[in-house]
Amino acid sequence: MENVNIETNFERLAEKHRLTQREKEILAYWMRDYDYKHIGILLGISRHTVKVHISRINLKLQVNSKASLILKLIGA
Repeated sequence: MENVNIETNFERLAEKHRLTQREKEILAYWMRDYDYKHIGILLGISRHTVKVHISRINLKLQVNSKASLILKLIGA
C-alpha cells in the first residue's frame, strides 16, 4: 500500500515540477539506488549526462540531496 502512495506522489511531483520523460526515468532509477554509471548504461547515455539530469531534477524539485528528495516524495 505504501508503494502506491509513493508512486502517486512521484507522478504528482513529476507533473507539478514539469519533469521530462527522461528526467522521470532517471529519477526512478536513482531512487532505486542505481549509481550514475549504471543508469547511463541502462539508458544508453554517459555518466556525465546522468549527473546533469540529476542536477536539473534537484533544481526543479528544490532539493539538494537524495535524502531531501525522498522526504519531499514521502510528504508530497
